[in-house]
Amino acid sequence: MTHSKLSALSAAITTLIVSTSTFATDLGEGLGNGSDAVLLNNQDGHYKRWNGIGKLFLNDAPGCTASLLDTRDENARAVGPAYLLTAAHCVPGVIRSALTPADKYNVKFNYFNDTPTRYKTHAIKGVVWKDFELTDLAIMELDVELQALINQGITPLALASQWSKDATDVLIVGAPEGLERSGLRLAACTQGPTEAELVEGDRVALKTLKNSCRDIRPGSSGSPVLDRQSGEILSVMSTSTYGAIADEQCFNNAPCEVKNGTIVWSPDTHYSSAADYLMSCFSEGVFNKDSNLCKSDAPFQLTELKYWPTQYLTMPKNAASPDPVLNAQFSLSTPYYRFKTVREVADCSSARNYSGTLDAKDVVLDTPISRVAGMHYLCVIGVESAEQRPTADLMKNAWITPAQLVERAPVRPAEPTITLGADWNYRVTWHYRIPTHFGVLYYAGPAADTDCSQIKIADYSQTFEAVTFMAEQLPLKLCSRNQDLSDRYSDVRTDLLALP
Repeated sequence: MTHSKLSALSAAITTLIVSTSTFATDLGEGLGNGSDAVLLNNQDGHYKRWNGIGKLFLNDAPGCTASLLDTRDENARAVGPAYLLTAAHCVPGVIRSALTPADKYNVKFNYFNDTPTRYKTHAIKGVVWKDFELTDLAIMELDVELQALINQGITPLALASQWSKDATDVLIVGAPEGLERSGLRLAACTQGPTEAELVEGDRVALKTLKNSCRDIRPGSSGSPVLDRQSGEILSVMSTSTYGAIADEQCFNNAPCEVKNGTIVWSPDTHYSSAADYLMSCFSEGVFNKDSNLCKSDAPFQLTELKYWPTQYLTMPKNAASPDPVLNAQFSLSTPYYRFKTVREVADCSSARNYSGTLDAKDVVLDTPISRVAGMHYLCVIGVESAEQRPTADLMKNAWITPAQLVERAPVRPAEPTITLGADWNYRVTWHYRIPTHFGVLYYAGPAADTDCSQIKIADYSQTFEAVTFMAEQLPLKLCSRNQDLSDRYSDVRTDLLALP
C-alpha cells in the first residue's frame, strides 16, 4: 500500500472516530458526572422520554420509584400487560406489611414537578416476581395493557442486554424525597461493579454495582440506573450509605462491602442490583414464571424466624474463653435441614462441609465460628429426607445470614440527654445506634445514698425509650450502662438529677 493511500485511510479513520464521538447521543445533555441532580420540568415535553419513570403510592403516601418496562416484541408490537420494575424491598409484603383489600396501591407516571395536573395514575394489579435473597428486584403488573399506556404518550424503558464490567457513565432518574421540591430528578455519575459481597442487616447481596451520584435519597430506591447513551436500564437502585456513619456499618441503611471476609466501608455510596437478565423472563410481552432465571418458587421456605440470627459478635476475652457462637432460631417448610458456616458467600454453593440432616422444626442452632475478625455467614438448606444430599438448586437458594465478628474493645459509654422541663420534671433519653448502642440499663436512687459503682446489674431496669423522673423524687443519682448488640455492658455513668 502506498504512502498516500495509508494517509488517506488514516484520515478516514480519524474522521470516523471524530464523527462517532461528535454524534453519540448524550441523554445527560452535558450534565457533569457528580453534579447536583437536575429537577426535570416538562411543560414543553422536552423530557417526555422519562415520563415512564413513575412514583409508587400506597394509600396516597409516596414511596419508591419504578419504571415502565418496554416488553414489545421485535416488530415493536405491545401485546401484553404493562409491567413495572422496582426494588423488591419497595413492594408490600417484603419488609413492609402485605396489602389489605382496603389498600390503594398505584403508580403515577409523567411525574414532573411543573405538570402535576398531567400525572397519569394507574392501579397496580400485583407482584408477579420478586427476589430479595441475593438481589433486590421486583416486577409488578399494572391493571392496564402496555399499548394503552403508549397510546397515552407514556414511554416505556428498555432493559439492557448486559452491563459493563468496567466503570460506565450512567444517569439515574428518580423521585427522591426530602428535597425542596418533588418530582423526577436527573443525576449523572459513573457506575462500576462492587466486586464484593454487600451486607446490610441480616441480608447479603451479590452482583451489585455502585455509584456516587448526587441527591440520592429515600424514595430513590427502585430508580433505574440508565446507560447514558442508549437510555437502557442497566440496574435498579437498592440501598445507600448516605447519612450513615462507620459505627453503623453492615446494618440497616448502612450497607458494607465484604471482600474475602474483610469489611470495607464506603461513605456516600449508592448500590444497585443488575437487571440485565430480566428480559429473558418475558415471552411475547408476558412475564414467564417458568423461566429458569425468574422462578418464583424456591425448593424450601423459611416459615418462622423466632429471633433475629446473631449479627454481631465480639472476639473471646482470651485463649481459654469459648469460641464465638452464632445463634439462629427458625423453622423451615421442609422436614430436615443442613447447614454450615463460611467466610465467603460463594462457598454456600459448594456441597463441601454441609452438616448431616437435622430436624427443621423449631430449630435452636448454636454453632461456633472461627476466631478470625470480619464477616462470617451461616448457610442453611432445607431437605426432604434424611438421605437427601445438597443439590445445585438447593444451594442456589440457601438461606444465608451474615454475622460480624469484631475485635474486643471496651463498650461505648451510655450517652443520655437530660432535659429539665417547665414542670420541674426531668426527661432522659439515651442515644441508640446499632450495633454500638443497642440498649440501656438504668438505675435511679436517692442522691445521698446511691453509689453507682456498687449497683448490681440485676438491679438495673432496661429501656429503649425515654424515662421521666418526677420533681417530687428529686434529688436522684442516675446510673446508666450502655449495652451493645453482643450483649456486653459499658462501665457505669453517673449523673445527678436535682432542682436548680
